[in-house]
Amino acid sequence: MRRLISASTIVLLALGGLTSPAWAEPRPGGECSPEGSSAAFDGTSMTCQQGRWVLEGPPPLGPGTPNDPVNPGSRPASSSVKPAKNFRTIGTALDAATFNSDGKQVADATGIRLPNGKIRLFAFVNSTDSLPGTLSATSTNKAGTRFTADATPPLPGVAAGQPRVVSLGGNSMRLFYVAGGNINAAVSNDGGGSFSVEGPVITSAQAGFEPGGITVIRHKGKWRAYFSNLEKPGERETRVMRTATSSDMLNWTMGPVITQGSGPLKDGGSHPFAVVDKGRIALYYAGDRGGFYGILMSTSKNGVSFTGERSVIEGGGDPDIVRVSKNKWLMYYGADLGGGNFGIKVARSTGPVVPTK
Repeated sequence: MRRLISASTIVLLALGGLTSPAWAEPRPGGECSPEGSSAAFDGTSMTCQQGRWVLEGPPPLGPGTPNDPVNPGSRPASSSVKPAKNFRTIGTALDAATFNSDGKQVADATGIRLPNGKIRLFAFVNSTDSLPGTLSATSTNKAGTRFTADATPPLPGVAAGQPRVVSLGGNSMRLFYVAGGNINAAVSNDGGGSFSVEGPVITSAQAGFEPGGITVIRHKGKWRAYFSNLEKPGERETRVMRTATSSDMLNWTMGPVITQGSGPLKDGGSHPFAVVDKGRIALYYAGDRGGFYGILMSTSKNGVSFTGERSVIEGGGDPDIVRVSKNKWLMYYGADLGGGNFGIKVARSTGPVVPTK
């Protein structure tokens, strides 16, 4: 069974609460301190050596699972996945200080370009002194690199995680989010200042697993969505992604699981984000490919079969992409900011976001 180190950013517990990003967990190759400290990992243990977690012994591997990239002789020295070279990180967009939070965890950002040219980001913010959930921030520049928190939460009183925003034109937008074991939706007609809850749109029963964040595009005359199973700290399950279609974004018909069979997605992926251009889809997602862990990308014409996998940003997760002009895009993604802080970095496009090959 293929098992990926989770890079999730939201966890819904049995009691209905939310905890920290799953990628906040120590993992082989991740940054660590102090030197010589130890941590448990997947049935074995790790030690902190020269600022990186290293497995003390061979990991318990299952069929089809790659070896550990940190220990010599266990995994290939480098990944066989070719780099896409289409995004370059330019800074940090959101962190705990943006929201005056003491939780040190801001994750799962999703963005939309407003009619005035600025960008509004919705993100999960974990705080120790208030209900964790989704908050928003608006860029103070049209470049979309500096943000200030909005005064009012978009979904007050709702422990909403893994938000994804979709433009409905003008000041209208729909916000999808995870809560209660389902993917839910809410709609806004005032630029994202306030939302009206529309209820669950994809349940665990429909998906066949507890679903995580969704991404929605318009493709061949209908709405097409992609989502993965919800990532949880301590659970190193096979990362499954599925597609679905709809005529209204509220009632969905389940399509196939796309992480199976042949092709690059047979090795799994999580928290996908889709971009479509001239009928061709580029799917961005987090994955582990032996020697590389981070954001990957592959493309499709029919929306189900994907090819041409490339690595995009090492160590990143939960990507969300906003178009800022005809040929310019910004990617917001979750990252370890160091010192136990997790936030959102921003990368600028340097090449085709939807490759033609």
